[in-house]
Amino acid sequence: MLDLLETDGYAGLTIEGVARRSGVNKTTLYRWWPSKPSLVAATFRHAIARDLPVPDTGTLHGDLTALLRSKAAFFADGPGRLAADVLAHTGADAELGRLADELLGQHCAHVAELTGRARARGELTGPVDDALLADLLLGPVWLRAVVTHRPLPPADADALVDTLLAGLPTDRGRQR
Repeated sequence: MLDLLETDGYAGLTIEGVARRSGVNKTTLYRWWPSKPSLVAATFRHAIARDLPVPDTGTLHGDLTALLRSKAAFFADGPGRLAADVLAHTGADAELGRLADELLGQHCAHVAELTGRARARGELTGPVDDALLADLLLGPVWLRAVVTHRPLPPADADALVDTLLAGLPTDRGRQR
């Protein structure tokens, strides 16, 4: 199905086309997935099931930069690029909205793991809202992937992390 999304895009994808490509009746597809959004969401849950690894570079700066770079690379190519096309339609369908919420939740969990390690190392000296930090990190990636269709260059990821860390309560001497 990812190949159909690649050629037709989300807007052009039809259950009939999926049935034709897979060699099954569309009633078989509808038995498992009642709508195009539910079929697409299931496909992406399967394709994205392999969690992107959570980096451990030994510093908060390194971890956040590596995480941001990996998310940017994911949305720039392959299933991630197709997911960006699908995510552009989340406002129109509750199932796709749930898929977006799952992806955001996974990202927030990754950030919480990184800040937890940074606290244990003594790099973070005050409270940090992990969900807000996750939004601030991923927001530019999603904006570019879903709205402008331009990848976030690695240098921009570095600059973004530098800017964010300037506002966090950290032990500056232990950051890099």
